Amino acid sequence: MTRKTALITGSTGGIGQAAAARLDALGYRLVLIDRDPAPLARQAALYRGAETHRLDLTDRTARREFCAGLEARRDIDVALINAGMIEIGPVTAIAWEAIEMQMDVNLIAAQQMIQALARAMTARGQGHLIATVSMGAITALKGSAAYSASKFGLRGFLWALGDELRGTGVHVTGLYPAGVDTPMLRHEALEGGSNLNFLGTPVSADDVAGAMARALIKPRLEVYVPWSESVLGRLSLVFPWMLGPLYPLLEKIGERGRQAYIARTGIG
Repeated sequence: MTRKTALITGSTGGIGQAAAARLDALGYRLVLIDRDPAPLARQAALYRGAETHRLDLTDRTARREFCAGLEARRDIDVALINAGMIEIGPVTAIAWEAIEMQMDVNLIAAQQMIQALARAMTARGQGHLIATVSMGAITALKGSAAYSASKFGLRGFLWALGDELRGTGVHVTGLYPAGVDTPMLRHEALEGGSNLNFLGTPVSADDVAGAMARALIKPRLEVYVPWSESVLGRLSLVFPWMLGPLYPLLEKIGERGRQAYIARTGIG
C-alpha cells in the first residue's frame, strides 16, 4: 500500500520531533523541513524514506521558490506548520529586526506555506492543514507583544481559511498549547519570558503531538492543550479589560510556577 505523506516545518524543534515520531508511528512518510542541516540529517536517519529540505524561513526568495514547489505537489496528505520564534522584551526595547522576524516566521511564512498547500490539497480534494499556534493567540503576553501579534494573526487566518475550504475535503486545525516543555520555553523561563506561561504545569511536546493525532481522526478548527488553560484566555477575549487588573496576581502565581519549573527541570 502507498504510504500517506506528512510534512512538518520546524521539524527538529521539540514539538516537531514529537510530531514526527507520532506521524511515523501512524504510518506516514515524512517530509521534514528545518533550517539547520545537521539536526535535520540526524532526524531523517530515524525514519525510513524521510525526505528533508533545508529552508530558512527568513529568506524570502528561498521561501517563494519552496512554496512554488509545494503548490505543484499532489502527495501531501497532512501538513504541520510548526516553525516559530520569539524575541523576549518590551516593545520599546527590542530591535526593529526582532519585530520583523517574528512576523515573518510566525505569520507571513506560515500563511504563504499554507496557501501553497491549500492549493495543492484542494486540487486533490483532500488533506489536512494543521498549524501550531499558541495560547499567546488567545491571551496577549506582556513582554512578547510582537509574538502575540503574529499568533493572533495566524489564528484569524486559520479561522477564515477553515470557512473558505469547507466542503472541499481539506480540513484546517490550529493547535493552541499553553506552556510546552521545549527549548523555547526553557529559554523563556531563564530570560524573562511571560510568567503567564507558567500558570499551570507545562505540558510535554508529546501531549501536543497527541492532540494533533486526535485531530486527524476528528478534525476540529481549534484544539487547546490543555483545554482547562484556555478558559481564562477566552474570557479575556470577551472581556479584554479584565486581564489588566488581574495581571499582578497572575504574574505572582506564574512566578511561583516558573520557579517550580526551573527546579523540576534542573535548568537553572
